[in-house]
Amino acid sequence: METDVLIVGGGPAGLHAAYVAASNGAKTVVVDESFSLGGQLRQQTQSFDNLPKQFERQSGTRLAQELIERLVPLNVTTLLKHTMIGVYKDGRVGVSNGSSTIPINAKKIIVTTGAAEEASVFPGWTLPGVMTVGAAQILLNREHVHPGKNAFILGSNTFSLEVAKQLTDASVTIQGIIESENKLHSKNVKVIQQVKDAGLPIYLNSSIVSATGLGEVDRVILNDNGVEVEFDIDLVCIGAGVTPILEPFEILNCSFMYQEGLGGWVPQYDKTMETSTPSIYVAGNAAGITCMGAIMLSAEIATINSIEVLGILDRKHVVEKKESLWKELHRIESNEIFKARIALMKESKNEKGLPFAPFSKSD
Repeated sequence: METDVLIVGGGPAGLHAAYVAASNGAKTVVVDESFSLGGQLRQQTQSFDNLPKQFERQSGTRLAQELIERLVPLNVTTLLKHTMIGVYKDGRVGVSNGSSTIPINAKKIIVTTGAAEEASVFPGWTLPGVMTVGAAQILLNREHVHPGKNAFILGSNTFSLEVAKQLTDASVTIQGIIESENKLHSKNVKVIQQVKDAGLPIYLNSSIVSATGLGEVDRVILNDNGVEVEFDIDLVCIGAGVTPILEPFEILNCSFMYQEGLGGWVPQYDKTMETSTPSIYVAGNAAGITCMGAIMLSAEIATINSIEVLGILDRKHVVEKKESLWKELHRIESNEIFKARIALMKESKNEKGLPFAPFSKSD
């Protein structure tokens, strides 16, 4: 298979990248290991604010539908239930559906594989009924299955609180939101207020001592500020945060850097979103954990830069477009994450022995 742009990952970043590439005339292939496009958006019923300016405020499920529908009339080939498994000596990428492998010769590759949820370990954490908040959301919103009746939410980041609210709306009783520190981790004032308005119990400076049950969790011991309390619980949702998925970049021989503000280890990349391996670009949460609007903007930045090199775009238009995209990213993304991103790009330039110039019309 021959293509101008190969996109690995069919979530929000991959879908937006595919639209930008194909709508500008680039032949595009999207590879995703799942049975349908959309990634995590498929079960995210919460609404997203601060999306790129061409999108209105909407739920994740509605956004997924819009991103998929935009691709229908374009020159985009989609390979579902396919996984990138290796690189041939001549540079072609091998993708497999488990029974056969397709070699793809791509001029540019954009990796948008997103992030994976982290787990918290405690006695009984492997029992059925203990799962990540993302798994609970899939069961509830995509499979329409109640994951439990009485739940603990372990962790208080924004995603955890959003899922807690969704479980409550589905008549799952939240027995408590457990946070090991003395304040909630979420910085989303609106989401915190929704949780408080719903009257959900919050346990600060607390932790799970153990989960027990015969074949599945049915009881949890909570350490509440030094006092152990026993609860009848059949669902524990772990919200320990997410980290970028790095395996495809290892296959593509990319270098990595550690940047705590972006979620830990991420691929080394410059301000074009190109990694240390020429013609390999990164976008979305794989380039650092961020908000939905920034996930999509990073995909557009990476795509514009990749197809510019192919001579598809007008140079003057590209310069103006890239500057506006970086300004919008700066507006949407939190200062902490944006500064971490700039720091990584500066370090990437230093690694290559090149100066790091400020963003301007000359870039």
